[in-house]
Amino acid sequence: MSNIFASAIDTAEPISLFERRDGETGVPNGVSNSSPLQTNSFYSNMLVEGQDCAVWTHPYSVWNNKRDNRFGLGLYLARESDRVFGDGDPAEYFTHPVGIQQLVLSSSDFKEEPSFSLHGLSKFAATARFSSKSEKDCYLDCPMVQGMGFVTGVYHNCIPKISSSVGFKSVVGDKSPRSGTNKYKIELEDGTQWHLFVTLSGNASLKLALKGKNDIIADKSVDDGFFQLCFASGVDTKHYDAAAGCYATDASISASMDGNKCSYSLSLKTKGKSNSNTTLFFALPHHVEAFDSATKDKATSVKLPTTTKGVAVGVLSNKITMVEELKTKDVAWDPATTINGKKANYSDNALKLIKEAAQKEANRDVKGESDMDSMYFSGKMLAKYAIVLSVCHTILKDDGLTKTLLQKMKDAIDRFKSNKQQYPLFYDKSFKGIVSSAKEGSDFGNGHYNDHHFHWGYHIQAAAITAFVDKERGGKWLDEVKPWINSLVRDIANPSTDDKHFPVFRAFDFYNGHSWAKGLYASADGKDEESSSEDYNHAYALKLWAKVINDGNMEKRSDLMLAIMSRSMNKYFLLADDNKVQPSKFIKNKVTGILFENKAHHTTYFGANEEYIQGIHMIPISPVSSFIRRPDFVKQEWDQRLKGLVGNLNDGWRGILMLNVALFDPDTAWKFFSDSGFNENHLDGGQSKTWSLAYCAGVGASS
Repeated sequence: MSNIFASAIDTAEPISLFERRDGETGVPNGVSNSSPLQTNSFYSNMLVEGQDCAVWTHPYSVWNNKRDNRFGLGLYLARESDRVFGDGDPAEYFTHPVGIQQLVLSSSDFKEEPSFSLHGLSKFAATARFSSKSEKDCYLDCPMVQGMGFVTGVYHNCIPKISSSVGFKSVVGDKSPRSGTNKYKIELEDGTQWHLFVTLSGNASLKLALKGKNDIIADKSVDDGFFQLCFASGVDTKHYDAAAGCYATDASISASMDGNKCSYSLSLKTKGKSNSNTTLFFALPHHVEAFDSATKDKATSVKLPTTTKGVAVGVLSNKITMVEELKTKDVAWDPATTINGKKANYSDNALKLIKEAAQKEANRDVKGESDMDSMYFSGKMLAKYAIVLSVCHTILKDDGLTKTLLQKMKDAIDRFKSNKQQYPLFYDKSFKGIVSSAKEGSDFGNGHYNDHHFHWGYHIQAAAITAFVDKERGGKWLDEVKPWINSLVRDIANPSTDDKHFPVFRAFDFYNGHSWAKGLYASADGKDEESSSEDYNHAYALKLWAKVINDGNMEKRSDLMLAIMSRSMNKYFLLADDNKVQPSKFIKNKVTGILFENKAHHTTYFGANEEYIQGIHMIPISPVSSFIRRPDFVKQEWDQRLKGLVGNLNDGWRGILMLNVALFDPDTAWKFFSDSGFNENHLDGGQSKTWSLAYCAGVGASS
């Protein structure tokens, strides 16, 4: 079976439409940009500003420690007892400490702050290198790989040192798990227990000694020897013994189809040898639930807490494989629902009201309304009218309205595909991506790679629908728009390193199971995302585009992303009453709000109104919404958080919340939008009455 990630979308230079110049953020010293750089990756905190904010590999967080003369890789494992909750019931937020130096992989050769650099950068991994400024060829390499079972330091001509600001209570040798690998038990003053495995090359040997309360120092320099640390409190450590001596250096993804099911694997690249012939790989809850039988058999009893992703399970394997059913495989342009027994119900009355709305909206000034200074808001506007076009064509089958709006859509999109919008896009030679030329910090930080999957997703969706309708009517407009849209697709969803001009999957994190919206900004709490719905909307947009250009693998990848998000969003973002992943004190919020790597905060970046916090996880309601926002969850959220609120809203948030009701009660939603006294001020700027009515009828509303 072929790997759906094997082939690039394109390998050509970015189209000449985009000026080539350096972007807003410079590449730091010690980082090569000979290949595209990951801007939204788990490790990109180490690419910006002081390069010393933490990164989360889960379950561990690690960072470039510069404090207290403990130079090297800081390491921390946050336990549930470390968690801090905000006020209220449910709690407004939960978070964890950062910067506590439980352990620091260091060297006594680091008399001053070492030079810091990053090497071996990929989608899933990067190696942090700490180089002595006084000793020649003396450096410490620390691979950072998502899910790595050990925090590993590889020493090159350095005297190893392990430090702790917490303090060492005891360090004792233990039975060696294998020849060439020594084992030590460490207890810290905070009561936590850790294991240290030391593997040296050849017949080398060394002794470790505790110096004071804060340092363990080796008696000699080591070349190509490595130290592995792991959290041991309450853990059956025989599984660590089985994996010790082998460590991860990189990872990759592959996937293949079997009917409606997709098996995807995360495979580690490793160095060293262990008794099990593998290292230990930590899987997150959405992985564990989808394990294939072979992976399930290799899961161990090692379970460690993560910050915002529940409990990670250690697997004695260099590969974990998950199987997902692609439930959106047959979903495309028209409304779809997962409500039992519901199907499209386009009665004569429904079609009449939908047509009345479409007649108004199809005759609006699409080109003028989409002439905005924001790629995000202009994309939302284009997608709104493209969806009206789809309704005119596929549901109303009204040739006149379709013809009128199709031309308007082409004219409006032409501004963008010609790169003549208010702030044209350009190709950033530094990090290798397409960004807005708007002034720094505007358009939600687009120039720093914030939110590209949100922004481009709307433009891709609008072009896909327009090209589809045009194609159905015998047109060839697709040929005109394809180079531009494929450029946006490559920027956010390039599947292959064969494309040397864009990073692999800038936004979507196949380990965490969703995208990260934060780009090149340092963040003490790591990456974050506040709109789960605009995340899966970008995957839906990619699916529609794939259909239009007949790219089967792109469509399969999109359906896989939607399947993964259907599972992950309902564990980490959307909090049904029976959610066992996020803390019980937080579940009644029903949505996380902003999910960071280190915390969850029930708020938004634009305000703390409840309709904002809930609604940003709804927009836009699309044919795939019901597959992620499941009917039982939406009803719970409505009953517990929104029912008493919506009647007091007199702006577009009311329309957003009411269309969301159609995900569990289409009749109530239909009555709202079809009411003769309906107030159009209750429509969000990216929402049409045409689609609101068509969606309700399309998922079975009585009309």
